[in-house]
Amino acid sequence: MEDVIPSEIIKRVIRWWWLVLMIMIAGGAVGILAVKLQKPVYESQASITTSIDFAYAGRIDEAQEDALISVVGDEIGSTLVMDAVKEKAAALGITVTDETIKERFSKARQGYRWELTVRGNDPQTTQALTQIWVDAADEALIKFNAQTQEVLAMRSAQLALQNCFSQTVIVDPASGYCSTENLATIREVLAQTSTTTKLSSLPDAILLSNISTEVTDDAYLPTHPVLLKQNLSTLAGSICGLLIGLGFLILGKNQK
Repeated sequence: MEDVIPSEIIKRVIRWWWLVLMIMIAGGAVGILAVKLQKPVYESQASITTSIDFAYAGRIDEAQEDALISVVGDEIGSTLVMDAVKEKAAALGITVTDETIKERFSKARQGYRWELTVRGNDPQTTQALTQIWVDAADEALIKFNAQTQEVLAMRSAQLALQNCFSQTVIVDPASGYCSTENLATIREVLAQTSTTTKLSSLPDAILLSNISTEVTDDAYLPTHPVLLKQNLSTLAGSICGLLIGLGFLILGKNQK
């Protein structure tokens, strides 16, 4: 076998450039065809928008704002919500597993908005699963807001109880502000809110109590499949075609 001379290869490539180009185009076409032959994948999307009541939350920095919106995202993708999705989907005859959720369910943040995306091979099923997810997330967020209000009431009652007890040891007219009736009322509030299992600090509870969420876009019915990785497949096919063309020219020279 003769040694490979770069200058000779360059001359052959220049001479047969059209052949290399055709092989590259053919490789790219094969890549596109490979994508087309796969099962069609449809994508449906819905969105939930977060609102912050700055009139009551006060001035907060960007880190706190991001943290509040991230809390909403964590709730949307929580195990509780996904279990509800699987249960509601099963009621409609749709099987959803943890592997399905991992591969086909995704959420992405766009400013104050969380976009919930589901992909599947059937457009109606894909839309149904997306709507189930956004509805389950909305229900969970409503409950979360109610729990946050409960935490705020609990923390406020605890603070009032501490102040009340501190006043009882002072023998002056100020102790009259903490009467037996006050203690009984505070204890009643604490008893009503004692079911809360996870308590936040008072500042966190105040911030969380001033966020609200709303489903701003319901799931839509996809009409066309998405072309997943078509550009990558086309590029890979073209590169393979280029390598095949160059290999053909090199081997053709060496066989002479």
